[in-house]
Amino acid sequence: MISYPLIRQTVVLGSIIAFLTGCMHDIPKLGVENNRLKPCPDTPNCVASHPDTQESQKVPPILYTAEQTQAYNQMEALLTEQSDAIVITREHAHYLRADFRTPLMGFIDDVEFYFQVPGVIAVRSASRIGYSDFGANRRRIEEIRKAFSERMAQPLLEPKVPIQTD
Repeated sequence: MISYPLIRQTVVLGSIIAFLTGCMHDIPKLGVENNRLKPCPDTPNCVASHPDTQESQKVPPILYTAEQTQAYNQMEALLTEQSDAIVITREHAHYLRADFRTPLMGFIDDVEFYFQVPGVIAVRSASRIGYSDFGANRRRIEEIRKAFSERMAQPLLEPKVPIQTD
């Protein structure tokens, strides 16, 4: 005869396995394609600076006035100092990617920086799983923008017109 505690344990264990399986995702294929960062999916858990991005997902690019190498090195150093950044990838002299772990559930957000043209850093920040991020990716980009501006000892620069980077 099957006991109720055994059934309960089986159901609980099955639920935990299903939850953990749902949380396991491969690293998405990111990076630069056709001279731009990948577009955001049609979910609100992504923001990007590309002009073709939906208005609800659009953030301005990060602007700078220094030499590109200096800006790149400063951004890499800034990302390294972030306590929630767990992996920083430097693919080439124009691209940085950082994986950020969310504090509560430990989900991963991918944040990309593309130094496409002098003075402009294209950005993209997206949650790997879920539908909504409750504005976390937008806040992260704005915090990085502010910290980068302070680090570069420059005023917070905002584009006056949309920047076409293609």
